[in-house]
Amino acid sequence: MNAPKREIIPRPEAGVPRVEPAPTTLGQIERELYRDPRLQSAHTRRAYLTDLRAFEQWRANRPMTKGLVETYAVVLRERDRSPNTINRALAAVRWWSRRLADLVFEEPLPKPQRDEIMLQAARVVAVHDVKGERALRGRHLAAEEIQCLLRVCRQDVSPAGHRDAALFALAWSTGMRRSEITAVRLVDIKENTDHWVITVHGKGNKVRQAYVYAASAWLQQWLAQRGRDPGPLFCRIRKGGKLVRGQPLSAEGLALILGKRSLEAALTEAPHWHDFRRTFAGNLLDDGVDLATVQRLLGHTSPTTTSNYDRRGEGTRQRAVQYITIPLWPEE
Repeated sequence: MNAPKREIIPRPEAGVPRVEPAPTTLGQIERELYRDPRLQSAHTRRAYLTDLRAFEQWRANRPMTKGLVETYAVVLRERDRSPNTINRALAAVRWWSRRLADLVFEEPLPKPQRDEIMLQAARVVAVHDVKGERALRGRHLAAEEIQCLLRVCRQDVSPAGHRDAALFALAWSTGMRRSEITAVRLVDIKENTDHWVITVHGKGNKVRQAYVYAASAWLQQWLAQRGRDPGPLFCRIRKGGKLVRGQPLSAEGLALILGKRSLEAALTEAPHWHDFRRTFAGNLLDDGVDLATVQRLLGHTSPTTTSNYDRRGEGTRQRAVQYITIPLWPEE
């Protein structure tokens, strides 16, 4: 029987000052996550808090040095974490190290001790991301699946049926993130003759336009139920069918809605909300839309992220080059 793996505890780094910090509390981390003006995304704050909770538990108040953080990356790899997960954890630790360095100026510390903390923080910030790729989770939805979801919503004559159908139609036809859908307010909508334009408030305070054609009829039906009062486009609905127009749906609420409707539609595998986004990108790429346009429609910063949603196989790549010609024939 193989002996269980032992976690590597790094030796002190030669020549690096060892500053014993005060024990970090999760309350302190959470407070600083909201104090830091550079962190505007609620999603990023939640992710950093989750990652730092795990890191602080593992660190057990050991000095946060470059060697310790690099060892943590090795430990995460041994725990079979994906490169993306490890790099997100490293980003959280680097942020926390920078924040601790900022905080030393708020304490009456002697200059030598402050300089040591700053040096140590700079070394932690220099830790590189790990390399590697792993197959992305999630899947592309078939057209029959969205049809089944919309059909069960249509059979529900309550306001929830109209709302849920509009949610699915909007996600399918725009690729908006779950958090972006819940953030849409009536003031963000411009209705034209044959389509809508929605101002989308994306990650990192980035704003883009979503053009809604196929889903506009479904949204019109929902607005007939909801009314034109200001507030979130998609609101909560109580069990008795009463709309709570001032309360937007939460991410958890959207997950419950999709799970419930997937059961009603008897889908073999219940999708996730991000699968709508993945399918939207895949459909556009299949139809020949260029990657840069799809990137802008999704609100991605990097085209590399968009390319992860490309479901086209080797056959497409082969057909793409088979018509390339060389101007001069060999015998000439």
